[in-house]
Amino acid sequence: MNNLGLLNDISLLPVGVYIQLLIRLKFIDDAIIRSNEPEEVLTYTYSPPLNSRFIIPWRKIKGKLRRLSLEKQRSFDIEKDCHLKDNLCLRCPVCFLFGATGETGAAKVSYNILSRVLGETFISTTEVSELMPQTQNAIDEKTQTTGQALMSIVTVPKETEFLGVVTLRDPTPEMASILVDNLERITRLGASTREWGRVETTIIGYRISDREELTAYDHVPPKKPAQGLGKISELGLPDVETSYKNLDLSFKSLLKANKLLK
Repeated sequence: MNNLGLLNDISLLPVGVYIQLLIRLKFIDDAIIRSNEPEEVLTYTYSPPLNSRFIIPWRKIKGKLRRLSLEKQRSFDIEKDCHLKDNLCLRCPVCFLFGATGETGAAKVSYNILSRVLGETFISTTEVSELMPQTQNAIDEKTQTTGQALMSIVTVPKETEFLGVVTLRDPTPEMASILVDNLERITRLGASTREWGRVETTIIGYRISDREELTAYDHVPPKKPAQGLGKISELGLPDVETSYKNLDLSFKSLLKANKLLK
């Protein structure tokens, strides 16, 4: 372990070190955060003093983050065919970080990988005052033409900010570098991201501990702001290309040492 608390090597079994990143997402324009229905905006009513807030489930952010991480990985010519959801290779840096199930993927291997990237529900920093629907022409799925039918879309207003915590279990400098780089590459979120959902992503700070201590729930206004966090620049993380290539070599060596990769 280095003097900042990051580990020197990766291992199959957890050793109980966590780096937590407090993240702020600010939407530049309106966004659609949906679950099953096209017009659904997710909200949740918390107990006072938070009351009703917009929320973004972690699964939506994790999916976007993993795809961005795979995109970056391919640019470095590492396992270029690995992709969600049925063609995961289970031997690349992204599979190592985000996890995968061996028997259901294209690799058909006997082992599973638990995700080392953990998250939580992102909560808006302001209360939901009222939902503002917008009306658009419905588009025929076959002809891709508009007709007389109208559909209603409910959006998260532009300039809405969200707070959330992303956690990396048993982090090395290379793992942290990959996660930080791809978090900062999140520039769109939600449904219909070709037209909606431009977002600014800011890493407010980090904390390293032997447990998960941070949660956005404790820092969303009017609760107290986060204090005692380190700045990411203090970590002196390696560049992202070197991080991908080194983690790729380390993970494959680990699999070979445990007779999981020929």
